Amino acid sequence: MVWGLGQRSRLLIAAGATLIMGAYPHAPARAADLGGDCCADLEERVADLEATTVRKGNKKVSVTLYGQVNKAILFWDDGHERGTYTVDNNYESSRFGVKGSAKITGDWSGGYRLEIETTEANSAKLNQFDDDNANDPLGRLNVRHSFFYVNNKKLGEVRLGLTATPVYNITKDTNVTDLEDTMHSDNRMMQGFFLRPQGFDNAEGLLGSAPNAATAKTTLKWQNISMCYDSTNAFVCSTRKNGVAYWSPTWEGFSASVGFFENYEWGAALRYKKEWGDAFEVGAGIGYSQTSDERLQSGGGGDANGPSPTPTNKSRFTNFSRDIQDWAGSASIKHKPTGLFVFSAFSFSQNNDSNTVHAGVFTGTSDPLMSAWDVQAGIQRKMPWFGLDTLGQTSFWGGYSDIHNGLGASSLGGVFPANGTNVGGIPADRFLPAFTFQNVAVNTEITGADVNRWSLALDQELEKSGMHLFAVWQHFTPDVTLVDKNLQHVAAPLDDFNLFYTGARIYF
Repeated sequence: MVWGLGQRSRLLIAAGATLIMGAYPHAPARAADLGGDCCADLEERVADLEATTVRKGNKKVSVTLYGQVNKAILFWDDGHERGTYTVDNNYESSRFGVKGSAKITGDWSGGYRLEIETTEANSAKLNQFDDDNANDPLGRLNVRHSFFYVNNKKLGEVRLGLTATPVYNITKDTNVTDLEDTMHSDNRMMQGFFLRPQGFDNAEGLLGSAPNAATAKTTLKWQNISMCYDSTNAFVCSTRKNGVAYWSPTWEGFSASVGFFENYEWGAALRYKKEWGDAFEVGAGIGYSQTSDERLQSGGGGDANGPSPTPTNKSRFTNFSRDIQDWAGSASIKHKPTGLFVFSAFSFSQNNDSNTVHAGVFTGTSDPLMSAWDVQAGIQRKMPWFGLDTLGQTSFWGGYSDIHNGLGASSLGGVFPANGTNVGGIPADRFLPAFTFQNVAVNTEITGADVNRWSLALDQELEKSGMHLFAVWQHFTPDVTLVDKNLQHVAAPLDDFNLFYTGARIYF
C-alpha cells in the first residue's frame, strides 16, 4: 500500500508528479487519489515523456552534438561595382556535428566524429554574378569529417576515415587568442570574385564574362593569383582527406602528428601551445605535406592527364605525374596582463608536376615557388568601457599579408581544347590568350603575381551565450606579371578590392 511507503519514497512520488504536471500544464486536475492505480498512472506519464526525448542507440557510447552558425553582411567594392550580400562566413563556416566516445579498458577508448557544413551563400564562392551559390554543383551540404578513432592517454590517437591532414590549419590553430575564426590569414570573403582590369567598368570587363564556348577565355578570379598549387587557399594548402593519421599526446605543450592519405599524400606536423608563467601565452606550429594524387581530391589511379594547349597546338593533351610539396607554420604570443598580442603565419607551395617543369609557353620556365606571410597585432581583454567587461573579452587588431606567385597552375586550367569548355584557372603552361585581360590584346604567359592585404578587425565576445560579434575591413591590391612571345613585359593593371563585413557566430 502507498501509505506504507517511507517518507523518501513519498517525496520522490510527489516530485515526479510535480514534474509531470509541469510537462502537461493543460492536463485535467485529479483529486488526491492515492489508491492502487496511482503508480500505473505515474508510469504511463513517465513513458509518455521518454517517448519525446532524444535517445542514444548505444548506452555504452556518450554522444555530443555540437556546431556553430556564422553569418555576416558583406559590403564589397571591386573598383567599379558595389554590392551587399548576406553570406555564410567561410572563414569558419556554419556546421553541425556528432561526436561519440566510449571507454574500452584502462587508458584505451574509442569513438567517432561526423561533421557536416552548410554551403549556401558560401562567401568563398560568391562573385559579381552569383550572390547565393544557387548553381553550385556540390549542393548545399558538405561532409567535413567522417572517421573513427582509437585513443590511449599515454600513446596517442589513431584516426581512420575522412579526417584532417597533419598540416591542416597549422596556420591558425596555434593562435593563443582563439580568434582564428575571425582573423584567418586567407581571403575567403572575396576569393571567388572575378578580377577587374582597370578602365573596364562593365560586366564584359570582368575576367570570366565570355558569353559562350566559342569565345571562351581563361577565367581568372582572385583565388587564381592567391592560392597554393593544390588548394584554392594560400595558407591552408592541405585540407581534410580520406586516410589514416596518428596524433600524439601533449607533452610539455608539444604534440606531433603524421598521416597517409589517398591517393597519395603524406604529411607531418609539430605543434606547441603553453602558458609561460603568469605573463605569457605562446603558440607555434610547423608542418609539411607532399602529394602525388593525380587529381588532388579525387584520384583514380595511374598518371593524370589533361589539356595543356599552346598557341601553336590548341589541342595538346598530356599525361603527367603529380608532385606538389607544401610547408606552412605559425606563431603567436600574448601578454596576459595587458592583453597585447602578435600573430604570424607563413606558407610555401612548390609544384614539380612533370607537365609543368620547363613548361612556360614562352619562357620555358617551371612554376615559381608560391610564398605567403601574414602578421597581425592587437589587444584582447575585458574592457572597462561602456560595460563591455560584463559581456566578455573585446579584441581589436590590424594586420598585413602578402601572397606571392599564388598562381595555382594545374593541368585543368584554361580552356579545354576538345570542346572549348572554360574550366577556369591558369593552365599548366601558364598561357593566357589575348583579351583574357580586357586591357591586354596579345597572347601572354603569366610568370608571377602578388596580392597584398591590409585589414582591421573588431571582435566582441558574449561569454554567457557562446556568441561573438565581429566587424572587419579589408583592402586588397593585386599585381600580375605577364610576358609576350618576345619575352617583353606586358602591363595589365587591375583594380583594388575593398570589403567590409559584420555579423555574428554562435557556438553550441
